[in-house]
Amino acid sequence: MKNKSIYDEIFDKPCSVCGKIIKKDIYDQGSCPYCKWKNNHFAEINPNNVLYPNLISLNKARKLYNEGKPFEPNLDEFMEALHNYSETQFEYKGVYYAVELVFNNNSEPKISLYNSQTKETTFFNNDEDFINNAKIDGKLLKDIWEETTDRYWLQ
Repeated sequence: MKNKSIYDEIFDKPCSVCGKIIKKDIYDQGSCPYCKWKNNHFAEINPNNVLYPNLISLNKARKLYNEGKPFEPNLDEFMEALHNYSETQFEYKGVYYAVELVFNNNSEPKISLYNSQTKETTFFNNDEDFINNAKIDGKLLKDIWEETTDRYWLQ
């Protein structure tokens, strides 16, 4: 007989967003099949921060759930996620774009925007430079952000 550990057990607990009973591990991790939130203990401790594996904060997820809206990050949250994951992605008009933190010799991060269709990469000095100057099809990303889809960390 194999010894079981508390770390192997799964518990019935409420989802942090919708409150429905789901399966979670000892660390409160578990994907909710009802609202699609990816539960985790650190989001409970830091409900206003964007934390793995989600791209929005727990408090924003609760608000969006109560409004019947999808869990979609705004550009600022997307940038916060970029700093957590180092790599994120989004889709615009059928083209995927990778956004990555890249480091120079001084370990100062720059941001790269990679177009999967043209294979071109554009570099930005910091978040402000990226937000104010990143363009797609001649349009500022911040002006077309609501038209992007499949916003997620790069997999």
